[in-house]
Amino acid sequence: MRLMRASGDNALLSMFCLAPLHNGCDYTHLPDQGHLPQLAGFEGMSMSHYFITGASSGIGAALAGKCLAAGSKVTAVARRADRLAALGDGQQNFHGAVCDVTDANALAQVITDAVSTQGPIDCAILNAGIYEPQDTTSIDPTVYAKHMDVNYMGVVNALPALVDHMLARGQGQLAMVSSVAGWRGLPRAAAYGPTKAALISLAESMTFDLAPRGIDIKVICPGFVDTESTAVNDYEMPGLISADTAADEILAGLKTNRFMISFPRKFARSMKMLRWLPDRSFFRLVGARTGFPQK
Repeated sequence: MRLMRASGDNALLSMFCLAPLHNGCDYTHLPDQGHLPQLAGFEGMSMSHYFITGASSGIGAALAGKCLAAGSKVTAVARRADRLAALGDGQQNFHGAVCDVTDANALAQVITDAVSTQGPIDCAILNAGIYEPQDTTSIDPTVYAKHMDVNYMGVVNALPALVDHMLARGQGQLAMVSSVAGWRGLPRAAAYGPTKAALISLAESMTFDLAPRGIDIKVICPGFVDTESTAVNDYEMPGLISADTAADEILAGLKTNRFMISFPRKFARSMKMLRWLPDRSFFRLVGARTGFPQK
């Protein structure tokens, strides 16, 4: 087949041209690696203002606390005012904003206020999310819509104001908290997993537009983290880590040129291998480990 005679990265890219596109596709015109745009990177760069959603508990609260301890400014967004007040108690560099990320207009105003109060946003960590285990023998569409509204649209709603702000500056970092559950479908994750898969795809697509313009896009894929959300699980959670450990992994990853930040490393490597398993092997292996399917 003619396409298979292409070499290097072009051989891989040319495989996507088998289906007809708007103007067709000729693999001979694909750019050489040396002419591809450089991705934005923040390795070694210090951040002075972090914008964090879902900051009232779990990973978000741990991130906010560590950033404040390091002397950075933090704008923390959450629905629970009492939690935000406790988080910012005695912190001069703290700005708390009570907001539901599903309210796009309110979130845009919060971002405007954050810039006015704390200065330019260097890094936005879009972390707000929910998780409710699902038994797909009985499906309630409202539960699935709620997950999409919070986990996916809650990120999208923040993007217009953040992207405009960072484009105007010619720099910035956008980090979206996804999950290893977005890599393949897992038991009880039918409402949660698709929202996290959508975030990975969103981050990948945005990178093509924004990385050449100085905006560093990252997607964060934690494994099991000990939070309010995972407390509802009634099964063994391999590689379970604390929210503090997760925050350390995230902050370290943000300083690198990696697009995807996944952890804990051993568990993430195992989950990555599952992505390449044949379907029958995947269902058999995951089913044996988790006790699914159940009759």
